[in-house]
Amino acid sequence: MFESITNLFYTSLDAIFMPIIKVLHPAMAILVIAIIVSLIINIATKLLVDQERVAELKKEIQEFQIKSKKMAKNPEMLEKLQEEYQRIMQLNAELMKMSFKPMIYTWLPIILIFIYLRHVYGFGGVYMELHPNWNGVVVYLPTIISKILLINFWHWLGSLIYKGGFKIVSNTALGWLGWYILCSFATSTVLRKIFGIK
Repeated sequence: MFESITNLFYTSLDAIFMPIIKVLHPAMAILVIAIIVSLIINIATKLLVDQERVAELKKEIQEFQIKSKKMAKNPEMLEKLQEEYQRIMQLNAELMKMSFKPMIYTWLPIILIFIYLRHVYGFGGVYMELHPNWNGVVVYLPTIISKILLINFWHWLGSLIYKGGFKIVSNTALGWLGWYILCSFATSTVLRKIFGIK
């Protein structure tokens, strides 16, 4: 039963993504998939979250932070801020609630995409069956960027999470997961600006 559900899941996503996966290099295919996922998340955020209210809340919270820093050396003034602090905590809670709202609808699709990408680009996955000589590396970063992004640390962490570890051929190499995270961060940042998400 579970296997038939899994097969149906993979077959359904294969119908959508396999044309991209077969034609494009893994780096480009994962970038396209990251754009699609970021687009879905940002559309959900735009539709479900009142952006004007978010901007108001962030402005009030920021103004309070500036005010409290100025008054930090004056204990009497800090006491006066206590009442306002309670209100700011309520505003923070409202802001957090608003930011979680789109996640209710998007977290499951994101997890399913991760499962699918692992099925395709993980060791022994679909892409490796299509290209038996592929070593699991999706992209090589310039040395300076790999040092800034602490790629050695992520390789070490990956070897703890995935028993057997990532077949590291270079300290500048990224597998599917690292590349997806980078692409997702970059595309999401750009799309948030395009959609005017605060």
